Amino acid sequence: MKKLIRRKIEKVKTGWYIWLFPLFAAGITGYLLYNYFEEQGPRVRILFDDAAGIQSEKTTVRFRGVAIGLVKDVHISKDQKDVVAEVLLRKDAQDFAVEGTRFSLVTPKVGFQGISGLDTLLEGAYIAALPGPADGKPKEEFNAQTNQSTDTLDDTSVYILETDNAESVSAGDSITFRGVKIGKVTKLNFNKTAKVINVQINIENRFVRVIRENTVFWRKAGIQAKLGLFNSEIKINSLDSVMNGGIEIATPEPAGPMAKSSQKFPLTGNAPKDYAKWRPALD
Repeated sequence: MKKLIRRKIEKVKTGWYIWLFPLFAAGITGYLLYNYFEEQGPRVRILFDDAAGIQSEKTTVRFRGVAIGLVKDVHISKDQKDVVAEVLLRKDAQDFAVEGTRFSLVTPKVGFQGISGLDTLLEGAYIAALPGPADGKPKEEFNAQTNQSTDTLDDTSVYILETDNAESVSAGDSITFRGVKIGKVTKLNFNKTAKVINVQINIENRFVRVIRENTVFWRKAGIQAKLGLFNSEIKINSLDSVMNGGIEIATPEPAGPMAKSSQKFPLTGNAPKDYAKWRPALD
């Protein structure tokens, strides 16, 4: 009888030790889960016109080369007008989820003005971010900036050009004033009725003083020809203009007040007569 009791006691002791292993494993799992969720920041939605290059669980969000978030899901919005990238930010990047933060998809691009985004050839496209103001209000949904790199997202002002036909105009085209590049086209889309095309341009802030309320915008032709009976003239602009076109601007005299950001202007197909003689003071 005593031997039987001893055997039962030994079995109980052995069983007690066996339970230590699952308890230990559960403790480690709980600790890892706690650390995982502790590092997670806010979840934000970024709206794009196109999802080319964006992949869930692969595309990162970066600021100055440091990953601050990851795309967790990509889907079409309910109205089917945008592509929505669901992004989970790191906890130490929660200050990016505020009004004023700007996001832009960075992809490799080759043009006559150079090559950009080469780092994406091996790692894939990524979403560049620039933080909003420190006192910005929390925000969960953002409209992505289009065709911009991290060095042009900041220090620019946005204006809108309206046209019935955007022929020869595309995102990335240069905006020039007297032969100097002052900005570029960043986005094209239709208005609500689809009767007008809105061309979004970003002008570097150091040049915004040349954008006046009476400034004229027109599509720049790469090759201009004036043919007459006795005099003929052919003007060939830069190679970039010949291949990609672009938009040129000029302001008549007297120059009007400085235009406000987001102001709208008509985009014409031809340069105004004698615009080369316009030399208003743009102080």
